[in-house]
Amino acid sequence: MVRSGGERSTCSVEDVLQLLRLLYSISIDLGHVRHRHEDEDVSHFRVTPEEFISRKITNKLVQQIQDPVVLASHAVPEWADSLSNKCLMLFPFETRQLYFTCTAFGMSRAIVWLQNQRDATLERSRGPSPRRDDTHEYRVGRIKHERVKVPRSCDMLSWAINVMRFHAKRKSILEIQFSGEEGTGLGPSLEFYALIAAELQRKSLAMWLCDDDFLDDRAREVDIGQGVMPPGHYVQRSCGLFPAPLPQDSAICDRISNVFRFLGTFLAKCLQDNRLVDLPLSHPFLKLMCLDSSGRTITEQYRDVESPMSQSLLLLSSSSDSGLITSQFEKELLLEPQKCKVQAWFHGLLTHEDFEIVNPHRAKFISHLQDLANRKGAILADRSLSEKDRHNQIQSLGLELAHGGSPVPLEDLGLTFRFNPSSRVYGYDHVDLKPGGEHELVTVDNVEEFIELVTDFCLHTGIRRQMEAFRSGFSETFSMEKLQSFTPGEVQMMLSGDQAPQWVREDILNYTEPKLGYTRESPGFQKFVNVLASMTGDERKAFLQFTTGCSSLPPGGLANLYPRLAVVRKVDGNDGSYPSVNTCLHYLKLPDYSSEEILREKLHAATAEKGFHLN
Repeated sequence: MVRSGGERSTCSVEDVLQLLRLLYSISIDLGHVRHRHEDEDVSHFRVTPEEFISRKITNKLVQQIQDPVVLASHAVPEWADSLSNKCLMLFPFETRQLYFTCTAFGMSRAIVWLQNQRDATLERSRGPSPRRDDTHEYRVGRIKHERVKVPRSCDMLSWAINVMRFHAKRKSILEIQFSGEEGTGLGPSLEFYALIAAELQRKSLAMWLCDDDFLDDRAREVDIGQGVMPPGHYVQRSCGLFPAPLPQDSAICDRISNVFRFLGTFLAKCLQDNRLVDLPLSHPFLKLMCLDSSGRTITEQYRDVESPMSQSLLLLSSSSDSGLITSQFEKELLLEPQKCKVQAWFHGLLTHEDFEIVNPHRAKFISHLQDLANRKGAILADRSLSEKDRHNQIQSLGLELAHGGSPVPLEDLGLTFRFNPSSRVYGYDHVDLKPGGEHELVTVDNVEEFIELVTDFCLHTGIRRQMEAFRSGFSETFSMEKLQSFTPGEVQMMLSGDQAPQWVREDILNYTEPKLGYTRESPGFQKFVNVLASMTGDERKAFLQFTTGCSSLPPGGLANLYPRLAVVRKVDGNDGSYPSVNTCLHYLKLPDYSSEEILREKLHAATAEKGFHLN
């Protein structure tokens, strides 16, 4: 780049990319602000994520990863990995997902996956015709499948932990067959993943944040794999699942950390084998999964602007006086050894906004305390007040009550530096936030320290071992750093698909295929369409679990379900017969019932049936 005076600009490509990253971060942050303040015009900076996408670079990346020779020889250029990880805004989600699939799991899986994607695209475009017109087309064989038999029992989670411990590092596709049942292949495997996802949501497992005093906002009777369970059996929260803070030196933390290690491997295998699981993880938990090697999310990286202070500190540390600084620092560590503790890889990532999402009741109380601390800070900053006036005004501060009335002195609440869990399932009554915390009252003088310690325990120190174990288990299958190319919402979509499946009558007509006795005009098929269109949310999930083995739909809904749902007339079926399925092929065998009411009754009864048997 040359300026008007002939002087060459020092602006580099890296500078331009850094500027784009910062602008993208600003657009994302302001988008969140607008979502919280919909009625306010918070900024004139309105740039959609789509405007950051570079079509030319995207096409170049796609050309690289669709070349089997490049994949087989591991010749993908370094810029492809660097840009897809550090500059995700340059590429659409589909391209980043393609790159992830082609580089995270090895060469064989990459080529087979590309072949399968091509087959799926051709089938959608031309309907159910033979997959390959060219019989001389060269194709790589299928990935090796390894079948494991497990009993369908109440101790299935223990079986799953053993299976994943053995299979974590294996490159073959894991298949499950239930002992004593004939069914094999995709259907039983998907049900196994669904049953384990349900087990992981049990409240009694003590993995996730929940509250005994405040009923979960989505608590209801539900069947997500183990039959209909009453409210409170599972952790059902609109914010999703987040680890419960635990005393890190306790026996229950030992047990829960082992389960989190399994959870990491379980989710990694889901991504590797392309298995969708209906596990409603919270946005803050997904943020922890989208880390790069330095322990920062992509969005957090964009906020990194080197301040003059950090530059000055860097210069100081390299100066001739650095030995004096180091000596002084070592003295401080000797005086306060707790400051030299190594922080967890996710320390500082989660914010008070994340705290409000996963622990709203406790966060609301902390916000009241923070408001009191802010009022205290304003008094201390008021230079017009004398020292005595400041002291008197600070001591007169009180906590504002939700129901109104005069403020209450903080000391009257009897708070100490102890943390009390929100549920009895965690197996502990309290934990001291600092040595001697039981005997130290929270006052207006130390309220800031209390706020910091509670927040740190809930978002850092209290979940450290759980998250360390999760990352370790995940990385046994493939590196969790591979997820840095995605946003938390995109990772959730890759893991779970559409967790609230929706469809209308037109979707059913367009994306299901009546065959072998049924046409789109058949009365029996029209009854089926009417029943599906009138289903509730839980009924739709149960129907998908019955017909496909998974209660979620892939991104894009029914249009992207592969293979498409086929509905055939069940031979010898009558009003007393039940529908049956081949989940591997998404093949529903439906009798021609005499009325919609009978069809609805029989279909509902069939979706509640467990097991895979010949039909």
